[in-house]
Amino acid sequence: MASNNWTNEQRYAALSLYFELEFGQFDHRNKKVIALSEVIGRSPSAISFKLGNFANLDPTLDRKGFSNVSKADKELIERFHRSPERVIEEMANAIQRFEVSTRKPRELGGGTSDLTLSGMHESPGTFDVSGRKTASRAEVTVRVGQKFFRDAVLTGYKNRCCVCGLSLTRMLEAAHIIDHSASEDEIHRLRPDNGLSLCRNHHRAFDCGYWTLRDDYRIEVDSRVHSLIKHDERIEDVLVSFDGKDIHQPFRYMPSKESIAWHRENRFAKIEPVLGK
Repeated sequence: MASNNWTNEQRYAALSLYFELEFGQFDHRNKKVIALSEVIGRSPSAISFKLGNFANLDPTLDRKGFSNVSKADKELIERFHRSPERVIEEMANAIQRFEVSTRKPRELGGGTSDLTLSGMHESPGTFDVSGRKTASRAEVTVRVGQKFFRDAVLTGYKNRCCVCGLSLTRMLEAAHIIDHSASEDEIHRLRPDNGLSLCRNHHRAFDCGYWTLRDDYRIEVDSRVHSLIKHDERIEDVLVSFDGKDIHQPFRYMPSKESIAWHRENRFAKIEPVLGK
């Protein structure tokens, strides 16, 4: 029987699952919760409660946390916001060690299994003789981070485009608000509040600066895009019709006001919208 006290590795594994699940899926009867319970040796109810704790500790949400959350849970969430790359790697390593110890095949699927199977364990060539990361190790770390970011952003928006509501998962992408070219800061690269769940059309339009977000999370479309409707009426359907409307908000990790302000200042209306010839 498992101890009442959670180990750090159990917390990492539970936090990984937290980022895979949508709002309302933290139930002890959820098959992913049950599968994780079999791997880490905690009851489904205990895992369900832990997922609720993580949700209530999220500093990006306007919610009151439980008064009885553990100090360790609070510290883990704070560490994630300070050093997401390191915590994501620790989550992957923890799940892999559980798999090795139990010798059970993965049943969770989604982001957690991809984190586990991505080769985050120490293997030949992972470190050089001085103990520093090799290129292959760095590449694996980036790949794991990219997969985590996509899963965390899309599930936060319940797997739909925050502009048009499209829910075809293969048509959805996790867009960075502050993009890679502007900052190599790992916090901005991996934190879900620097992301938007967008279909491919709205992702490309966002990167081009054809639209942005106001501080109240309403969509603002470049006025020059409006003027092109007379030449192509589909522009109204794809972009202009959403001007002034609220986005479909995520249940966790609302877009960072800092990131939104950066996009308005540095990307919005900076490129002349042109029609194809």
